[in-house]
Amino acid sequence: MKYNLRFNPVKKLLFVSFIFSLQSCYQYRVLNTNNDPATEYQKKVLWSSFWGLVNKPKNFVVPNCSNNNAMDEVLFQTNFGYSLITVASLGILAPVQVRWKCHKPCQREGGL
Repeated sequence: MKYNLRFNPVKKLLFVSFIFSLQSCYQYRVLNTNNDPATEYQKKVLWSSFWGLVNKPKNFVVPNCSNNNAMDEVLFQTNFGYSLITVASLGILAPVQVRWKCHKPCQREGGL
């Protein structure tokens, strides 16, 4: 019995389409359940290099939440492209998208 190991172009196209249809992303969401958010989502792509030994930035400081505003929601998300970069670089580069919303300021009770 002889096996034909070659794919014809149509089968190649169907195979690639099938693989791309399986793509997905994963995400982790951290929520504060007390109040509604005050801002829309802001986002930034963070890069981890050399298997986490070098992170850029090392500590990410949220630029739009003031001192009296806490974080309301944080979302860590990756997608097929980010996973492809991580696999192709053997883990040397690993991007992740971080999205966040700021919390509404606390209402003061009583008057002065």
